[in-house]
Amino acid sequence: MILFFMAVIFMLPVNAVGHDYDKIPLKEEPVNISTVKNIGGFVGTRMRLNRETYLKNFPIEKYVEFIENRNHTEWDWTRAEQHGKWIESAYLSAIQSGDEELFNKAENILNRIINSQESNGYLGATSADYRSSERPVRGMDAYELYFVFHALISVYEQTENGQALHAAERLADYFLSCFGPGKLEFWPSKLREPENRYKRLAGTSDFAGHSVHYSWEGTLLCDPVARLYEVTGKKKYLEWSKWVVGNIDRWSGWNSFSRLDSVASGDITVYDLQPYVHSHTFHMNFMGFLRLYRITGDSTLLRKVQGAWDDIAKRQMYITGGVSVAEHYEHGHVKPISGHIVETCATMSWMQLTQNLLELTGDTKYADAMERLMINHVFAGQDAATGVCRYHTAPNGVKPEGYFHGPDCCTASGHRVISLLPTFLYAVKGDQLFINQYLPSEYVSKDFAMTITGSYPEGESLQITVDKTSSKSKKISLRIPSWCENASVAVNGVSVLKVEKGSYLLLDRKWRPGDKIEIRFPMNVEWVKRDNHSKYIAYTLPDSPEILYREEPADHTPYALVKGPVIYSLDMVWNKGLNNDDVSLDKDIRIDTSVVPIPLDKPQADMMGPAYKAQALYKGKKVEVVLTPFTNTGIWYRDGEEKPERYSDAFSYGIWLYGK
Repeated sequence: MILFFMAVIFMLPVNAVGHDYDKIPLKEEPVNISTVKNIGGFVGTRMRLNRETYLKNFPIEKYVEFIENRNHTEWDWTRAEQHGKWIESAYLSAIQSGDEELFNKAENILNRIINSQESNGYLGATSADYRSSERPVRGMDAYELYFVFHALISVYEQTENGQALHAAERLADYFLSCFGPGKLEFWPSKLREPENRYKRLAGTSDFAGHSVHYSWEGTLLCDPVARLYEVTGKKKYLEWSKWVVGNIDRWSGWNSFSRLDSVASGDITVYDLQPYVHSHTFHMNFMGFLRLYRITGDSTLLRKVQGAWDDIAKRQMYITGGVSVAEHYEHGHVKPISGHIVETCATMSWMQLTQNLLELTGDTKYADAMERLMINHVFAGQDAATGVCRYHTAPNGVKPEGYFHGPDCCTASGHRVISLLPTFLYAVKGDQLFINQYLPSEYVSKDFAMTITGSYPEGESLQITVDKTSSKSKKISLRIPSWCENASVAVNGVSVLKVEKGSYLLLDRKWRPGDKIEIRFPMNVEWVKRDNHSKYIAYTLPDSPEILYREEPADHTPYALVKGPVIYSLDMVWNKGLNNDDVSLDKDIRIDTSVVPIPLDKPQADMMGPAYKAQALYKGKKVEVVLTPFTNTGIWYRDGEEKPERYSDAFSYGIWLYGK
């Protein structure tokens, strides 16, 4: 019975459940996650780790009890964010893989959460005794329930579970009954000082979170509530979302929503919008703006988000594709290479935001950015043994005992973005199939099926084989990466002309089973100089743990080894011969960047490869060092050897290396 039920689920198209109210059609529509099968290679291995080792063994029951007991009054980023993220992750992973055990567990957890919902619709962790008509939510409720909203709607869209949709509507109605014209508003909270100490706004409530984010934590609900409108067609959800967005200027106090137009025109940066811009929160709000653009056709919303994305990509994005300094955006081009930087929550929402822009515009630059992030950063933050994800994963750092920890908000975000990855590989539009990410995998729909094989991104070559097709013609659009010069494509041995980087290559023909598309993406191995490099000094504000950075002139510039989309690092895990695991990369190592490194076999079978051997000086002595893809940083000790002492500085690693 269960297997039959699962099979029915897998055939449900995403768009069958609604989205009929959008004025702006997507240029690329996401495929149902069940159509993406058998993801292989390094990514497939890490996705199985996420599913089998982490999601199945995560003690979600005690976090469900935390919600069921509902006696919370404070902000707890380790407990109150787990249930929403876990439910969506588990459902998506189970449906994509056909894992009946995980599906049943996810269904049980979902039912417990729904059964805990109060008669008024509230579904958070806050005690009823703490809440009142003047204070219906805790400061972080909106932020935490954002993920519950999306989990419930995703479950409905994937499985047609009416109870999940009903619970989402009841939760939305709770917020609509408390917040809105003539009701409470999302003024900044006083929960966190001193960032907000001198900020004075006239308001009747303070429900925006912990104040460093100002009003933007309450307003992020415009995204899931507008999504409810797309699914149900109930205008009250659309009107409420529009009301929220229309008041951001007033609530923030800096006209930060309107001034996004100045970011788009290049007059100011995202950092200049208001103090202490919180990257992850902004991304979630931006996704809401894009959803309202789809629904209403208001092109100013698209312009605002595209302008912000371009500014962030130019000034704030790391070579790995990750964003954020600590949890924030800093001024200018401030991107420290070590410390509490590149937050996993920001990685998750940046990936989603970029995918949203790809679907709306069809511009391959967004798929390029997602490739860079997926190949390099997403899995660098994942423990290769346990599947646990890190809070921050800096390009340069030290891996001690306790490098991976949790649970916290970022642990949950890490397994959520890994579970979402299959939805980013392919897209459709009518009879057109877009291939955006080239992972070994299968795409299986009702009338068309194909398989991707090959060594990419470890190697340059891959092959697409048509497994099933109808009698009709089918358009296949291949993303040609912007980083790739002289890409080549052949269909059944016949070369295709005019393969242009940074665009889609359209193949329009009547496909037959057995047809083959052979693709080669040549990859240059090169040393890349770090732009806008400075020495960064960390500091904190008075009475605040939040980390900020300031710049000082640097006397030398670091380089990174890059091969196509793959970023390399020097990881002391694989350089035992130096006899100094916590080596100082900026003082002890000097790389000879005039010599092209020599390729090597990867040190361990389940790593991404290949490795490279480079010439260097170690404390003035000539040595050879091994460089491995940065995504392998999740392997934090040498397999088969005793782990380092607890809390010791165990293994240094770094993308950015200083030349002789």
